[in-house]
Amino acid sequence: MMVGFQSHPTYPYKYTSILSLQIPYHHNFSNSQNYFFFLSIFPNMVDLDWQTKMVCSNMSPNSTKLSLFQNNIPIPTLQIPLLQNDITAASSPLCAAYDNYLRLPDLRNLWASNHFPDWPNYPILKPALHALEITFRFLATVLSDPRPYVNKRDWTRRLESLASAQVQIIAMLCEDEEQSPETRGKAPVCDVNDFVTAQRRSYSEESLLPRLATWHRSRDVARRILATVECEMMRCTYTLGLGEPNLEGKKVLRYDAVCRPTEIPSLDRTPFDHAENYENRTLHAAQQIVECWTRAGTRLVERLVESVERRALEKAASECHAVERIWKLLAEVEDVHVMMDPEDFLRLKKELGMRRQGETVAFCFRSKEVVELARVCRDLRQKVPEILEVEVDPKGGPGMMEAAMKVYAEKTKGSEKVVVLQGMQAIEVAMKRFFFAYKQVATLLMGSSEADGLTQIFLQPTYFPSLDAAKTFLGYYWENNNNNQKQNLVVPR
Repeated sequence: MMVGFQSHPTYPYKYTSILSLQIPYHHNFSNSQNYFFFLSIFPNMVDLDWQTKMVCSNMSPNSTKLSLFQNNIPIPTLQIPLLQNDITAASSPLCAAYDNYLRLPDLRNLWASNHFPDWPNYPILKPALHALEITFRFLATVLSDPRPYVNKRDWTRRLESLASAQVQIIAMLCEDEEQSPETRGKAPVCDVNDFVTAQRRSYSEESLLPRLATWHRSRDVARRILATVECEMMRCTYTLGLGEPNLEGKKVLRYDAVCRPTEIPSLDRTPFDHAENYENRTLHAAQQIVECWTRAGTRLVERLVESVERRALEKAASECHAVERIWKLLAEVEDVHVMMDPEDFLRLKKELGMRRQGETVAFCFRSKEVVELARVCRDLRQKVPEILEVEVDPKGGPGMMEAAMKVYAEKTKGSEKVVVLQGMQAIEVAMKRFFFAYKQVATLLMGSSEADGLTQIFLQPTYFPSLDAAKTFLGYYWENNNNNQKQNLVVPR
């Protein structure tokens, strides 16, 4: 029995035939599961536009209302939802103001310098180490905050968790680099067992973390972070050199030469330092961390694309996992804003002019780095035909979906392909989860009227419709295969 359907708005292809399924003629399609399955394929069978046809009530409630007009307070305008698949940056003036506030031109100049051209990981690890160093300074800022109502204990816990998550990703990148024969041994390290090296300190002299380990307010948290570095770098042939014990006597990364921590303090100053609002420092540090990791993520996606083109699928799978972890880390960074004092933040919002009259774009789209990372992650869908080794049918045929089903079914021949495809879809999930979490945090900080404009991103159809269709029909097949025999599945070859 041939099961087929016509064009569907979720899928950009017109499938004329999907899958040869051997279903008994007495198969019952009246149960609820099958009904909803076919309902999802044929949405025109029901009226999905029922919300717009609801009768609006003109009755006014009897309860008293706060009059905004009498107090000359403008009513906030509702934002226009984003168009489908619309991931674009805000206007140039807004992006420029955002860049100047975070000193991004200076940060980009630091990222542009290439002191180790033979080290492939350098363009990725340098902004990542900058983010880690900014986190250490962030921790010192929080512990020095004189406001009596600040919950420093919970702040410390969140920043320790944030630092640990960054160390985990950095360790994963270093470990993967040492596993590859092409990049092994390229990192700039020094041998602590060498006589000349032993005459000087084997760990960073410029990083703030070793000094935090000696300050009575931050001693405990700094030592826990150092223990995390020791544990996470255990599988790598060298360690970061931040003052961790290095019990195995491994080689030490030349942290000061790679990260250049002395250049970070100059980036702390903002154009609004005159405003006596400590949340200014909090917002500034958190968003700088976001910018550093989005730059690292963008460079990592570019390398992921190169790995797919070279058919290095095992390496591409590891890079997919790293990109997914970066999106989750970005969501954790944004969660830090939950600890900010609402009244102090709203005063800062007014002083910074974060919201202008008639503006409809979400705040996160002022970051060109976030927009670029989202765009390159979405464009990974263009590599699916190359991974499946099929050509896209210009007429919308089911070739890619059938090839995906074949890869899923024949695990021994295409296991690496399955891992890469799953990794790409995991990136999509993590990215949409980030925008959903960002919307919730913005609502918590500024109210629901300020958090619109992101819904269409995490409610978009999947970026991988062929993979989605393949899994949908495979799932339907196994749900309705009474004999549970794999030989009944016929995939065109």
